[in-house]
Amino acid sequence: MAKKTTQPNIPRPAATPPPVRKQEGSGNSGFSLSLKLAILLGIIAFLVYANTFKNDYALDDFTVIKNNAIVTKGVSAIPEILSTPYRRGWFITTNDLYRPLSLVMFAAEYQLSDGAPKAGHIMNVLVFAGCVMMLFFFLDELFGKKKTTVAFIAALLFALHPIHTEVVANIKSRDELLCFFFAFLSLNTFMKYANTGHMKQLVLGALFFFLSYLSKETVISFLFVIPFVFYFFKNENKQRSLAISVSAVAVTVLFLIIRFSVLRAYGANLDSNVSFIDNFLTAPPSAASRFATELLILGNYIKLLFVPYPLVCDYSFNSVPFTTFGNIWVILSFVAYAFLAVFSIMRLRKHPKDPFSFGILFFLSTLALFANIVFIIGAPMAERFAFFASVGFCLVIALLIDKFLAGDKQEEGIAALTSPKVLAIVIPVAIVFTGVVVNRNTDWLDNYTLFKADVVKAPNDSRINYYLGTEMIVTNSKAEGNPEVKNKIIKDAMVYLNQALKIYPDYTDANASLGDAYFRLAIYDSAEKYDKRALEINPKYTLGINNLAGVYFMTQKYEKALEVCKKAIILNPDYVNAHANIGLCYMNMGKNDSALISLYKAVSLDPNFLSAYENLSLVYRAMGKPDSVAKYSRLAKGAN
Repeated sequence: MAKKTTQPNIPRPAATPPPVRKQEGSGNSGFSLSLKLAILLGIIAFLVYANTFKNDYALDDFTVIKNNAIVTKGVSAIPEILSTPYRRGWFITTNDLYRPLSLVMFAAEYQLSDGAPKAGHIMNVLVFAGCVMMLFFFLDELFGKKKTTVAFIAALLFALHPIHTEVVANIKSRDELLCFFFAFLSLNTFMKYANTGHMKQLVLGALFFFLSYLSKETVISFLFVIPFVFYFFKNENKQRSLAISVSAVAVTVLFLIIRFSVLRAYGANLDSNVSFIDNFLTAPPSAASRFATELLILGNYIKLLFVPYPLVCDYSFNSVPFTTFGNIWVILSFVAYAFLAVFSIMRLRKHPKDPFSFGILFFLSTLALFANIVFIIGAPMAERFAFFASVGFCLVIALLIDKFLAGDKQEEGIAALTSPKVLAIVIPVAIVFTGVVVNRNTDWLDNYTLFKADVVKAPNDSRINYYLGTEMIVTNSKAEGNPEVKNKIIKDAMVYLNQALKIYPDYTDANASLGDAYFRLAIYDSAEKYDKRALEINPKYTLGINNLAGVYFMTQKYEKALEVCKKAIILNPDYVNAHANIGLCYMNMGKNDSALISLYKAVSLDPNFLSAYENLSLVYRAMGKPDSVAKYSRLAKGAN
């Protein structure tokens, strides 16, 4: 048996730890390079949109905020907002949405700012800056911080791309911004869970994903994005990837249950046809023409991402004319999308973590919801529909710049940006995009400025012509004190309304608005003609009914006016104008008791309806009751 020998206890030198490399740009501030770059991107996004702070409300801001009966109650309306459909504060529809989070913010901002739009614009820009930062963090982490240059360029392009002006400059689009912010915040949080396995991060990621759903339901496209990210790019732990995917599905199911419950309680989840003026694809000349036009629209998104001009606020009939497969642009669009799909899948099969495949598939999957191919949505096209999809575009462009211009400088972190070739591309594009964004922001100053700018770029869009003509009548002429100038404004407005009807003769709103224009000019026979035309197209059009009643009232046909107003109330029992007009008719017919009943009903529905108070004072004057005359005269002036 071998004898065991004892080794001498010779002290060994302490192991020398490997030198700690100082992260580039970390300094002594404690801020990482990624955080510094994210802050820089946030500042850039904020500054580029800072000139929106002076803008007024525009487009859907009026229906969602300024004239929304629920939102204008302020924070006290939050429980009601959480339990009612999206449009409930403006009008009742059987085909509504559930997006409470942006409405909650609007209610709080409305109360804090006393209804001024500046707070809403500032918050939109702040949230957008947060979106840009979240995007950078996600891309940087997606590539394991090995493509920081790519992440920065992609986020910079996203921050400056002019196609996003609608989303940021229109306060209503807070739903889109919040959806994006919380969607990418959830991805970043899920990333942390994938790396650490801490259950808290999984729960927080699911919570943020749920908040994204409460902002806008289009985040449902992330049911593809999330598994794609965590099974192909962050797949070190299959169990964690599965947990993330399951939590995303669970959150989706929970949201859909809540959404269905809320909408069902108000009869707002019934099938309802999308109107032609909202989406002309509902009534194409043929199925082939519809598909060809859908492909043409999809091609327009690619075109706007490369060349963001012209930018317009609406794409209704006939902004994109129906076309056929004989159109070369339809063929090119089909080829482009087919190539993107095949190319990305083939690369993905060879390289499961291929960044080009990720960018392309992200673009395709998030844009698919708005393609109108599988199902018809509320609009044929909108720049806001490309908000999420533009991430894929910006990423692919950044990858191309990195591949062909930056060279192999990833070990130097963000230093690749200093390459003259990279700067020669990035700086000019950034300058041009910034100029376009700043200029486009000024178009969103108010409705008139926006419509006036866009009708030049889209003269064949029926709704933009209608929007401009109506805005000139309702707002511009009302603000004018000189009768001659007022009438000239109305006549100029009629040019656009006639153009809207030339493009689309069955446009109900345009017929009614033209009737209103003739009514204001006291040309009552023409007013009656267009009001009747509006009702011929849509017999349940309450505004047209009310307008026709006004014509009969002014021509002293009170019985006819009463008959028409009562039809409006049958259709909408809470239609304030109809009740007020019935009271007015009875007053002029000398039926004071009946007049009081209708006028009291009007002010009970809308305590701020000042003209109804004025008419109440007139009725009481006719009845010889001076105390009531004084009371309602005071209320008519807005005094308590």
